[in-house]
Amino acid sequence: MKKINFLLVFILLIAGYANAQNIRVITDTTQTNDILIDEITVKSAKELPRVKDVPASISLISARMIANDEITSLADISSKVPNFFMMDYGSKLQSPVFIRGIGSRLGSPSVGLYVDNVPYFEKTTFGFDFFDIDRIEVLRGPQGTLYGRNTMGGIINVFSKSPLYFEGTNMNLSAGTHGYYNVNVNHYNKISDKVGFSLSGNYMAHDGYFTNEFDGDPADDQYSFSLRGRLVWKISDQLTLENIATYENSEQYGFPYALYNTETNTSGKVNYNQASSYKRDLFSDGLIFKYRTDDFELTSTTSYQYYDGVMAVDQDFTADSVYFFEIGDNQDMWSQEFVAKSLNNERYNWLFGAYGFYQTMDQKTFGDLYRSNMQQDIRSKFDISGFALFHQSTINNFLIEKLTLTAGIRLDVEKDKLDYSMAMSVGGGPWNTSISENYEETFTEILPKVALKYEFNNEFNTYATVSKGYKSGGFNTNSSVDLENRSYDAEQSWNYEWGFKSSLANHRLYFDAALFYIDWQDQQIDVPVPGGRGNMKNNAGESVSKGVELFVRARPVDNLEATIGYGYTKATFSDYVVSDELNYNDNYIPYVPRSTVNASINKTFEFENNFLEKMVAHLSYRGVGKHYWDLNNSLYQDYYGLVDAKVSFFSGKFQFDIWAKNILDTSYNSYYFEISSLQNAYTQLGKPATAGVNLKVNF
Repeated sequence: MKKINFLLVFILLIAGYANAQNIRVITDTTQTNDILIDEITVKSAKELPRVKDVPASISLISARMIANDEITSLADISSKVPNFFMMDYGSKLQSPVFIRGIGSRLGSPSVGLYVDNVPYFEKTTFGFDFFDIDRIEVLRGPQGTLYGRNTMGGIINVFSKSPLYFEGTNMNLSAGTHGYYNVNVNHYNKISDKVGFSLSGNYMAHDGYFTNEFDGDPADDQYSFSLRGRLVWKISDQLTLENIATYENSEQYGFPYALYNTETNTSGKVNYNQASSYKRDLFSDGLIFKYRTDDFELTSTTSYQYYDGVMAVDQDFTADSVYFFEIGDNQDMWSQEFVAKSLNNERYNWLFGAYGFYQTMDQKTFGDLYRSNMQQDIRSKFDISGFALFHQSTINNFLIEKLTLTAGIRLDVEKDKLDYSMAMSVGGGPWNTSISENYEETFTEILPKVALKYEFNNEFNTYATVSKGYKSGGFNTNSSVDLENRSYDAEQSWNYEWGFKSSLANHRLYFDAALFYIDWQDQQIDVPVPGGRGNMKNNAGESVSKGVELFVRARPVDNLEATIGYGYTKATFSDYVVSDELNYNDNYIPYVPRSTVNASINKTFEFENNFLEKMVAHLSYRGVGKHYWDLNNSLYQDYYGLVDAKVSFFSGKFQFDIWAKNILDTSYNSYYFEISSLQNAYTQLGKPATAGVNLKVNF
């Protein structure tokens, strides 16, 4: 804490010195562009309107905001977007995302992720390192009409920087507490007005935040190496080709899970005897063709993604040898999408699209069950394919002037196949196949959407939206699951939303708000396997999520910017009956915070000397509301808040940063789970206070 207190004093002294020198505020064009958020265009290939014209809740995180908040992964934007929450699972194997109470701790995600227009289907791919990122878009509420399956909660679009808009070479060096080091090098080369390419590399090493008491080694150290290459070629005035390829190799050693005493609500020390790890290779490639005229645009997006991961885990997380598993996961995914849309029509705009994908996954699990003197060999082979047709129409001045109608519909068809087998060996004896099953399911869904928007003037509009969300069903592959629970059904939702967007005081004040009500059936719930190890999915009857979102961004004077965001979600089971003796009706849905809070202040100063040109001071706060860990609502994490700070100094081609996260060293639990066969509960503690420095050089 002495280091953190020193850092706070240092920040205050620098800010005081700046004011004492009668420093004048400079105009920063990047800040101006960020504050004019209502004029920014959504970059998704499916929609290119201004933010204020989209009848939905949207949050944009710019490159400047990413830098100010030291955002290095998707988890770092948790609570920075209203009603957006991402648990710290402790491993890149799972990256659970929740928006407005809709999410998935295990299995396929309920929130979609696209990176440079490449779909990321599995949560095992969500936990990648951020570098070379230009912006992040978060669209809240079902996006099934344009995006299809598994976007019930919303969609996240991540875009890297294009060499047509960024030039030169820059290098970023970072070092911090807990053995954190990061090196990032980016090169952008615009060969001509028609051709550009970029190459980026990133290396990260971290000793971790926790120690395994059993051997004194780090419990969560990790390393990763990433590359991204991008080529943009304007073949003609109308035709553009773009290819973006990204590779990441990551290694994590150990998981910081500790026994949790449910009676005293306290966590013990991380203490397990068998070395654990997760190693993953991830490769993605997107090939995009765009043909554009004055009247319409045609886009073809071809994508491929490969990942290969192996997790070795001491699954009892104790100093005893009870369970140990090695789980291998391999995926190949291909997708193709065609989108045709009209441009610049004042009265009527249209969009048509077709989409298809094919995904294969091979999972291999080898387990030692020491108490039973047994070994298991489990093989799961998935073949998942699907196609979709979709359309959206937008009519301006519908019935009356300034009223806009947007209506869309999508046909989504998916076919899932599973070949499952399990063999066992007792006491080192011969292997005997106990289960060999084949499963097949087809899911077909119609996903409509209707929205009305009324624009009172250029500064204020209101909208109302009704849309259907959908998440396909699937299969449980946990060896402890009985055959009756091997599969689970699809879930559907209806989302009702009303909101408004306003830009006031000559675009110096932006304010938006939304109310939402979600009614969904057959919600897929993660529950402990009765009497077994791990978790499985089953379906609840009906659930309801309702809440409000508010966001304010203000720039009262040049280069002084402040933001405040708030989200409230009440997500409960309305009909979840397990048996005559047990039901969870009216209970809160686990892992869903009641509220999220975010606030920040950012100011830029100019120094009147030849060496130090300017300084940027940034302070931010994010809060996570009370959320329950279990269906009974007996265990929970109470509200907690985290404070981050950063000061950046600019001199010519150099930038030097001092940053700190969780500077008050707030203690909280970031994750909870149970193993029913051991009658044990486990938690992962949140990240403690950290601090570091960055050096950026532009060549």
